[in-house]
Amino acid sequence: MSASIHILIINEDGEEIRHSVEPGSYIVGRESSCSLVLSSPGISRKHARLTLTEETIEVSDLGSSAGTWLNDVQASNPLSADLPATVTLGHLLLNVFSETRPAQAQESFFPPSDSSAQFSDLDGAIGMTMSASVAAPPPLQGVSEQERKRLELLYELPLQLAAEQDLDRLFQLILDRVMGLIPGAVRGALLIKEHGTGKLGIRASVPTNTPPISRTLIQRAASEHTGFIWGDTDSDQENLSASMAAIQIRTGMYAPLMWEGESIGVLFVDNPNRRQAFNAEDLRFLLSVANYAASAVANKLLQAEIEQNNRTLENLLTNFSPKIRSRLLDKSRAGRLQPGGEKSTVTILLSDLRGFTKTSTSLDAQVVVDMLNDYFQALGQEIFRHDGTIDKFIGDAILAVFGSPEPDEYHAWRAVQAAVEMHRQMFAVNERRKNDGLPFCELGIGVYTGEVLHGFIGAEDRLEYTVIGDTVNKASRYCDGAQGGDIVLGPLTYECLRGHILAEPRHIPTKHEGQLPAFVVDWRNPGLPSA
Repeated sequence: MSASIHILIINEDGEEIRHSVEPGSYIVGRESSCSLVLSSPGISRKHARLTLTEETIEVSDLGSSAGTWLNDVQASNPLSADLPATVTLGHLLLNVFSETRPAQAQESFFPPSDSSAQFSDLDGAIGMTMSASVAAPPPLQGVSEQERKRLELLYELPLQLAAEQDLDRLFQLILDRVMGLIPGAVRGALLIKEHGTGKLGIRASVPTNTPPISRTLIQRAASEHTGFIWGDTDSDQENLSASMAAIQIRTGMYAPLMWEGESIGVLFVDNPNRRQAFNAEDLRFLLSVANYAASAVANKLLQAEIEQNNRTLENLLTNFSPKIRSRLLDKSRAGRLQPGGEKSTVTILLSDLRGFTKTSTSLDAQVVVDMLNDYFQALGQEIFRHDGTIDKFIGDAILAVFGSPEPDEYHAWRAVQAAVEMHRQMFAVNERRKNDGLPFCELGIGVYTGEVLHGFIGAEDRLEYTVIGDTVNKASRYCDGAQGGDIVLGPLTYECLRGHILAEPRHIPTKHEGQLPAFVVDWRNPGLPSA
C-alpha cells in the first residue's frame, strides 16, 4: 500500500477542483510554468512552494503580494504541518490530505511534461473516433431529398444551438431554414415570452420588418399546448376575423415551444395565397424544430440566471474571509442563504487613518486612491486572516465585524488580534512609503463588543450584508478616541480578554454621553500570544 496526496482547491465562487499528486515539491501560481496553475484574484505569478510527503506539508511563500497561510498562520518564513492541512492563497483555499491506496492505482492529475499523454490502459479499446464538433447524421436511404434535408437540419440544430451565443441570430437562421424546407411557407415568425412580463415578443421573422401575426392563433397554440394547421377547412374560412382578413391569412401552421410543461413561445409559418399549403409531415417537422428552439431558450435563460446569481454572490461575498466565504457558499447551494437578520453579541472593529484628510487635500486624486488601496489591502488581509467580515469602507475608515455572519465564541479575541496585526502591517507599509518618498498616515482603531442586528438585507437579487445597532455607534466613539497607533477597547471587549492582554484604563470624552470607560492597548506590547 502507498499514500495518495490530494489537493482540493476551493475558489472564490465555491467551486471545487481536486488534484492528486505524488510526494515532492510543487510551485503554485498564475504562471504557466508552475506545477499547479491557479487563476484567481490575489494569486501571484509564482505564489508559493508546497513540499509534500505522505504525512507532512511545508509551505514557503515566494514573495507573493497577497500572502500565504498554513492553517491560518502566515508563512512569513517556511512553515510545516502534519496532513491534513489548509493552505490559503489570496481568495483560494487548498485542503491538502492523504489516503492509502493500492500501489498500482497511483495516478497524477497534474499535466505531464509531454502534452501528448498516453493512456496505456485504453490501448486497443477504441475502434473508431469522430469529432464532436461536426454534425454526424447516420446514412439515410430510401427517403426523399426534402426528408433528407429536414433530418439533416434536426441533426445539426443541437450542435448549432450549443455553439451559437447570439440567440436572435440563431433563431433567424432556424426560421430561414425551416421555411426553406416547408414548400408552402411564405411568411413566418418565432416568438418568445419576455422575462417578467410573459408577453410574446418577436425574435425572428420573415419578412423582417412587420410580419403579419394573428394574436388569436398564436395565443391558441400557447394556451392549448398543441400544434395545428389552420385554414384548411371551410369552417376556418367562414370564421375568419377582420384582423385575419386584414393580414391576408389563408392557411397557417403553429407550434408551441414547450419546456417543463409550460409554453415559452410559438413558432409559425403561413401562406396568404392558398389553402391546404401544409400537411401532417410539415406539422411534425415544425413541432420538432420548436422543441429544439424551446430547449435553447430555456438553457439560455437558465444560463443568464446562473450568471446573475454568480454576480450577486460574487459581489455579496467579496467582504468575507475565504473560510467564511466557503461556508456561505455551502449555505447558498443548499438554499439556506436568505434575506433576513438576527440579533446576537459580536465585536465591532472600526479603523480610521489619522491625518488622512489633511494629507490628501494637497495630493492628486490618483495618488490618494493609490494610498488608500495600499493601506486597505494590508489592513483587509489581517481582518480576513482572523475570520472578520468587512461590512463597509467609509472614506478612509474600515468597519469590520467579528462573530458574524457565522457565530464565533472567540470574536472579541480575534478582533483584538486583528487590530494588533493591522498596526504591524501599517508600520511596515509606512516604512516602505517613507523610503519611497510617498505620503503616509497613522492608524487609530476602536474595538467594541455588544449586541447588533446583523444579516443579509435586501431583495433576493440585491442582497447586502450589514450590521445595525448602538454597538456600531459605540465603536465609532472609541475609534474617535484612539490616537495614531492606539487600540481602544470597550469595557466588555476588555472583560473578554482580562488576564490575557495588557491595557491601560482611560476615559473617552464624548459630546452627548460624557466620559466613556475605555482600555488602551499598545500594539507593540499587547500581551497577547502571537497570532
